[in-house]
Amino acid sequence: MAATSPRLLVRGLPGTQTTTTPVCIPIPAQSRRARFRRCHLSRSRDPNPVPEDPQAPPDSLRVAFACGGAGGHVYSAFALADELHASLPHSRSLFLGGPAPSLESSTAAASSYAFATVPPCLPRALLAAALHLHRFRPHVLVATGGPPSLPSCLAALLLGLPFVIQDQDAGPAPATRLLAPVAQRVFLAFNAPVRLLPKRKCAVYGNPVRMSIRNYLRVSKAAAMARFFPRAGPGCEEGAEVVLFLAGTLGSPEINVAVLNMYYEMLTTKKNRYLIWQTGPEDFCEMESLVRGHHRRLFLTPFLHEMDMAYAATDVVVSRAGSVACTEILVTGKPAILIPLPTIVDDHQTKNAYIMADVMGAKVITEDELDSSSLTRIIDEVFGDEKLMAEMSQKALNAARPNSSADIICHICSLIGPTNPT
Repeated sequence: MAATSPRLLVRGLPGTQTTTTPVCIPIPAQSRRARFRRCHLSRSRDPNPVPEDPQAPPDSLRVAFACGGAGGHVYSAFALADELHASLPHSRSLFLGGPAPSLESSTAAASSYAFATVPPCLPRALLAAALHLHRFRPHVLVATGGPPSLPSCLAALLLGLPFVIQDQDAGPAPATRLLAPVAQRVFLAFNAPVRLLPKRKCAVYGNPVRMSIRNYLRVSKAAAMARFFPRAGPGCEEGAEVVLFLAGTLGSPEINVAVLNMYYEMLTTKKNRYLIWQTGPEDFCEMESLVRGHHRRLFLTPFLHEMDMAYAATDVVVSRAGSVACTEILVTGKPAILIPLPTIVDDHQTKNAYIMADVMGAKVITEDELDSSSLTRIIDEVFGDEKLMAEMSQKALNAARPNSSADIICHICSLIGPTNPT
């Protein structure tokens, strides 16, 4: 699981002070009986047990997904579930994830999938996961990483249920190394981790990609820009240079500070430059209070739900080097500037970033090098070299694996064989 970097307020701006005081959110105490009542299979926001689908055949395929924490873990699981249901409409899925508020719980709430909570405490998590799996009776568990994955896989092992792992990064997670010998299969995004795992268990297919991202070309740049920059007027896409800043699922104070210190001058000197800036939910209020007015060529948001629209509008992506971001950059063929988060376990974002530099020529800025000047300079360098942008785009598309989700689901189904009620 990704380590959380210290919270930072804006630095280098007049009238502001730096603090590292953590924000504590009080959690109301619950009795043991109240906590036990919450441990049941349910849809998000629905306290009632999930009813059986009356239209599903009795031998329909049942797949449980365990995910949580970072966007790479969560979105990979939902991309696989969407692919499964597109291929087998009567199949049933259950998501095991952390309790609300969490990315996995909110994503499940916005979908039609059943969701069950796995608490953070390992003994309770193991028991809860075992209860959910026993009730759902899946033919297979798919673990894509995050805190709920380890106890869910251990519970599946105790119940005699097969499970597979999908690891998104250039270096396998510690839990992947631990569980790989007893997993049915370990699906990897890169070739490098194979040497660290049982080779006969490994299959390299790339990372799952959400269907909406794969279909982003169905949205025109004009329509996408109208969505983010309605005051720019018709025809604004002609000659426009759109930069997408992605500060990660939880946000990045370092990236946000750099963008905050350069956005106004960039918009002032580059009349055809447009900025889509995802700050992350934790930094949004602070960034919004410090942005000068509401510039018609700046779109500021805590989180982007319409990523297909964002990629359709974008010419260059500035992002952390998480697995989902890297995969989507390849699939969409966008020139990229990557700023890896160095505090992640095993420093896998740095590994991801330099693999992206090798396969598509992505520019890499370390956090030590990151400031408003270095970020502005590299953005201008990329936009100033049309040949470089075309090469980066083509190399990205050549390295992409847009059918990864379908390939992984097909492989999982081949492992299960004909489904039978358990």
